[in-house]
Amino acid sequence: MGQVNRESGDAPNRFDRRREKTRVDLIEAAECVISRKGYHQTRIADIATEADVGLGTFYLHFKTKNEIFIELIEHGAAELRRELAAAKAGVHTPAEKLKITIDTILDAAAEAPELFRIVFGHSPAFLDLMVRVHDVFIDDLRDELAPAVGERADAIAHLTIGMLSQAISWLLASGDLSHAELKNVTVNFALGGLERAARLGAP
Repeated sequence: MGQVNRESGDAPNRFDRRREKTRVDLIEAAECVISRKGYHQTRIADIATEADVGLGTFYLHFKTKNEIFIELIEHGAAELRRELAAAKAGVHTPAEKLKITIDTILDAAAEAPELFRIVFGHSPAFLDLMVRVHDVFIDDLRDELAPAVGERADAIAHLTIGMLSQAISWLLASGDLSHAELKNVTVNFALGGLERAARLGAP
């Protein structure tokens, strides 16, 4: 009797875990397929096949390709924030934190160009998603820059993320500069602006 109760209590947990694992598998499959084929050439059937599930299973979790893509990007943005936080652990100066932010985001764009191409390519279909992703990183950067530039931190955070967005679009569309050169140019430009802003704010 006790065993029956325990099993019935565990069953929903097992079901929830299987369901969550399938959802994660689908998101990872979407990343693999989109990275390989590009967003527009990817079909829902491709994602389901990559995840080794049927179409019906896909639709139990996501209604459209756009929906799974949005969750994929939001999941990726959260992972990128965790990566940034880990890279900045023990770092205290706003300038060094700014450099880490630029390096890490540009590295991520180089590693997953198709995902960044859609979000940072100013596609009208994902404008709201782009704004949400930008706002998350703007908020983090504003807090990190405030000790150096005070009330100017909000404007500089917006400008920096805007510059990074343009740098990513340029990186994905042009081969004029290597990835390393683009990072160097972007970091030097941003740090020079931060230093000047800090001097202007000094008493």
